[in-house]
Amino acid sequence: MAKYRKFFFRNKNAADETATNSRVWISSRSTGEDYYRIKAGTDIDTQAEADDYTDWLGSGYLDGALATDATTFDAIFDAATGVYNGSMVRITDSSGGEEFLTIKASGGVSWLGNTATIITTTGARSTYPSGQNSVVSGVVDLGSLIAATSAWVETTATGTYDEATYPVEVNNPGTVSDTWTLTFTAANTFVVSGTNTGSVGTGSIASNFSPINANAGGGVYYFLIRSAGWGGTWAIGETVTFTTTHSSAGWWVNEIVPSGTAAKSSNAVGFKLYAEGA
Repeated sequence: MAKYRKFFFRNKNAADETATNSRVWISSRSTGEDYYRIKAGTDIDTQAEADDYTDWLGSGYLDGALATDATTFDAIFDAATGVYNGSMVRITDSSGGEEFLTIKASGGVSWLGNTATIITTTGARSTYPSGQNSVVSGVVDLGSLIAATSAWVETTATGTYDEATYPVEVNNPGTVSDTWTLTFTAANTFVVSGTNTGSVGTGSIASNFSPINANAGGGVYYFLIRSAGWGGTWAIGETVTFTTTHSSAGWWVNEIVPSGTAAKSSNAVGFKLYAEGA
């Protein structure tokens, strides 16, 4: 039996800094007879799509000690999946040793049953003992997380907006992923709606427009358009469209419960999230 759950790793930094090298991995293996795998997702992919995904990343343990500077080692996984060519692994042990290693893009993984022989691009910085206290986990790379905007398009005869000098301003806590349409209702006023969000109110070219995202809390806005950018003459029905992207990344968890697995009331598994400030 396979179960799926989808999560999002979100950068809520209010100073709008970028969360770089964002990653997630299985930090502690299941205490039951089931096992878990993870995979990067999208904003809108569904379980039906995830069910067809390949290259899931799992967790195993060292089959033999790993010496400093070694680039080849064996790890036992729950199935003949869990790492693949070009993916990253996280190695941890019970004494506090830990590091990321990148698997060679070609010929980096070979399987014999559930045991993977892994070749990395650089040597290990520390030594790790053999056995289940030395966890080897495939790492999902979620990249850089920061709110963004793009695709500004004006549909007008004589209206202008200086988006180079006054670009749409977005923020990590409040911005969502949506396509927005600003429609003029008079020469100086407009309404704005998002394809997913719906209406976010009315505005005027005489003042900044920054609709509040009530779902985010703290009075943060979806985006901000500066009044100083407007120029020319706008007419009723003319539009501006643009997109915004939130500062999050989706990832899937896939629990595999083999046939005949015994029930366990206190089963547990651990995940870790990692990011660097820009």
